[in-house]
Amino acid sequence: SGFGGPGPPEERVGNRGRGADVDTNQADLRDAVTRRLHRRGVVKGELVLPAVPGMIEEYVTTLDDTFKAIGVHFSEADFDTMRGILRTQLAEAYAASPRSDVVITYESPVGLTASYTINTRWFTVAGAYDNWIATREPPLFGTEPDARVWDLAAEAPDPAEFRVLDIGAGTGRNTLALARRGHPVEAVEMTGGFADIIRAEAAKDALDVRVIQRDVFAGLDDLRTDYQLILLSEVVSDFRNTEQLRGLLELAAHCLAPGGRLLFNIFLVKDGRSVDAAAVEFGQQAYTSIFTRKELDDALSGLPLELVADDSVYEYEKAHVPAEKWPPTSWYENWTSGLDVFDLPREQCPIDMRWLVFRKEWLAP
Repeated sequence: SGFGGPGPPEERVGNRGRGADVDTNQADLRDAVTRRLHRRGVVKGELVLPAVPGMIEEYVTTLDDTFKAIGVHFSEADFDTMRGILRTQLAEAYAASPRSDVVITYESPVGLTASYTINTRWFTVAGAYDNWIATREPPLFGTEPDARVWDLAAEAPDPAEFRVLDIGAGTGRNTLALARRGHPVEAVEMTGGFADIIRAEAAKDALDVRVIQRDVFAGLDDLRTDYQLILLSEVVSDFRNTEQLRGLLELAAHCLAPGGRLLFNIFLVKDGRSVDAAAVEFGQQAYTSIFTRKELDDALSGLPLELVADDSVYEYEKAHVPAEKWPPTSWYENWTSGLDVFDLPREQCPIDMRWLVFRKEWLAP
């Protein structure tokens, strides 16, 4: 908690003394009355902002502007106190979850001071998606499979011999469509509500789908080692670090059949561009985890996986999805273009979501 005030010394706008009259114009008089009006008001409010530790000065400026609007001015000592509280709370929330907020409640009673309290709240990633189920109208991710997924799987001569592992399967857009075409599919999904949706739809149509409800990184014991395709659609955008990216690539190297392919989409910094740490932190709050090409190369180091295709998600999907079904959701175009993080024209955005396809190399016996 913290306090601010009092404000700058009050100006004297008119006086009468020793027989001398000092006139004040009506505009100054109105300003003087307005200052008193504000000081008689009682203001209460709440600010809720994503927790981004690298943007602490932006939080301070926002609070300063908010309190100035109600006539309360902070001293440098007040700002130092505020920064200390924010620094602790932002770090705690961000470390706990990429779905975290700081909640700032404030009150200014009659007079020149204001008090505020800064707290945090967060969801787990699975909890955030459970909240989607409870608060949003379906379809949450669109109704059709991703064009890149569909096209890649369609290269198989016999779907029944082309086993698929769908990691982070969501509501089953890709899982169910591929199973209907004849592919045996295993879906890993940690959000209970999503896993239930896939199970129900698969049972209704008697589809060859096995649903595994857990975090895919918890172990490999219930996974096969002969998948022809491992796919992750809109999943790496929830990763928090390169260790998770490395874990995914290691999992694929272990579980793919020789010649099998790994397909996922990922936000990458464009060649010749750079982003700062605050943008990376905010990206995690906006379902837009950002990686560099070097981070990707480092995560791939030493693994028998060869990059065989690299396409813009926005451009590929727009070119291959029927016009009447584009865009898949109201948020899809901006999100896949990185515009949920950078409020810029698409061509100026420093990141792009890419479809990457890796092939597991045939190893010599």
